[in-house]
This record gives sequence, C-alpha cells and structure tokens, in this order.
Amino acid sequence: MSSVRVTRRAALGLLLALPACENAGSNLGFSVSSTGSILVGVYLDRDGSRTQTAVVDTVYAGARIALLAHGTSDTLRTAMTDALGVATFADVPVGEYRIAVAPASIGDSLEVAEIDSADVALRAGGADQGVIIRLAFPELSIREARGLPAGRRAFIRGVILAGVQSFRDTTSHITDSSGQIRMTRVQLRAGLTGNPPGDSVSVLGTSSMRAGQPTLDLALISRFGARPAPIPFAVTTVAASTASGGTLDAALVQVIGALVSDSLTVAPDFQVTASDGTGPIVIILDANQPFARSQFRPGRSLNVTGVLVPNGAGGWILKPRATSDVQFNN
Repeated sequence: MSSVRVTRRAALGLLLALPACENAGSNLGFSVSSTGSILVGVYLDRDGSRTQTAVVDTVYAGARIALLAHGTSDTLRTAMTDALGVATFADVPVGEYRIAVAPASIGDSLEVAEIDSADVALRAGGADQGVIIRLAFPELSIREARGLPAGRRAFIRGVILAGVQSFRDTTSHITDSSGQIRMTRVQLRAGLTGNPPGDSVSVLGTSSMRAGQPTLDLALISRFGARPAPIPFAVTTVAASTASGGTLDAALVQVIGALVSDSLTVAPDFQVTASDGTGPIVIILDANQPFARSQFRPGRSLNVTGVLVPNGAGGWILKPRATSDVQFNN
C-alpha cells in the first residue's frame, strides 16, 4: 500500500469496487500474469442491519482468513486481517478457491453472518478479487433469546410494545412472532429520543434475569421503520396477575371493566388495585406519566392497557404506557 493514509471504511469501499468471481481475461497473445491477488475485508455489523452502516459498523482486525482449495477443506494459506480489516493473499496462482474464517479468531460471541462470494476464481489476465465478510452477533427469535444462559450477547428483531420513554427505570418491551421480552438499561442509537409502540427495530443486548424472568440487558436499539400500533391481548384481571401462567410475561394486555378497590402512593409511583370479578391485579402508574391520581377512586370502573412486569414474588403487575392507556367507564 502506498504512503497515502487510507481510512478503514475507504478500504472496505475499495474492496466493494473490486469485481467478485471474475471470469474475464482471454489470452490475446499478450503476456498475462499467472497469479493474482485476493483481498478479504471483514466488518462487524453492530446494528444488525445486514448491510454496512456508516459510523455504526466497524472493520474487524485480527480475524484469521483461510484460503482453501476449491471443493475441499484443505487450507493453502492463511492471513490475518490488519488494522483496516483487510486480509491480503498476494501472488495466488490462477485457479478456483474458497474463503473461510477460523472461528477461534473471532471469539465465541460472534459468527460469520455472510460471505458475499466465498467461492473465488482467479483467471489468467483477469482482475484481482475482493471478498466482503460480515460478522455479527447471533440473531435469535425472542423465544430463543429468553432461553439463553446469562451473559450471552445476541441480536433480536421485533416490534416495540412499550417505549423506554414510558417508564422511569429505562425499560422497554418488544415482541415478535415467537413471544415477547422486557429490555433493561435501554439505550437508543442514532440520536433517537424515544421508541414508540409499533417501531420496527433490531436490538443488541445481553441475556439476563430480573425479578425471576428473562430480560435482554444493556439493550441497544436501532430503528428501521414503523408499523401499526400493536394490539393487546384481552385478559381477565386474574390472568394478568399471573401473566397466564408466565406465558404472557412482558406482553401487552388489556383488561376491561375492572373496579378500583384501593390506591396508594408508592413513591414516586402510584399503585392501584382493581378487579373485574375474577381476582385482583395491581396497576402501577409510573411517575414518568402525568396521571391524575385523584381520579382513581374506589368503585370506579376502568379499561386498562399495559405491559406485564414480574413483581419478583411470583406474580405480575400491569403498567400502562401512557395516560391514554386508561379509560374510565363511570
């Protein structure tokens, strides 16, 4: 490489400009080289977008790349990615090869998510070849994430049920087709100030437990788009208090016609107990939301939407996300 300083992203951009699996280069009587070069760029997909994202993603130094004989597992050469995330195989004889990554060189938490052209052909007189490899943390369904041992990092994708702005404890709730989970110590990427219900997001977090239920801790959320507001599960108050045997932990639910029996301040929040006749549910009005607490008088009938949060004693509480989640019937 010349003495001109090249940025990491420029190095990957250079690789993207190289043709992959080039088959051109017929012999027209001129002297042609019998060798070529293969450059392999490796980057870490930090936001789970599955594409190179400016600023967020970073190149990956120290990955050991193997050049294999095509159709075999025989390693012909290895090279390490440098500080620019690039491994170079120079003076490679023309022929067909396969690119692989040594798993031990990227650690237990990461995996090879994609190789844009694992099979490479060098032709006499043809162009040098470029390969881009995307590393990522494992991408799991929420059901799979809930079953992880503590301390494992993973990506999930889904739709927001309750945004971090709703509650003072920096939690958020997310769902996909397999289930739902509570995210703790949430941070938002790209200058976002909130993550409204319906946001389509990816989340990088660490599996953990809180109050006896799985969570995704230190959750870093990236927003990709918006969907219609999620629809809550209709449940009775007694089903809400058990999260239907735990299957609705972290879910968005709605109870109808619950009568207030008691209320008190549990600083800085406000606690309301109500029942639709099947059994009581404790409703926590978070201090982040401007509820008119004097309205929650015994005997009043409520329709309440909110997310279910474990109380640490084997039960669940219901937390409305905003004042609009509570409607009075009398």
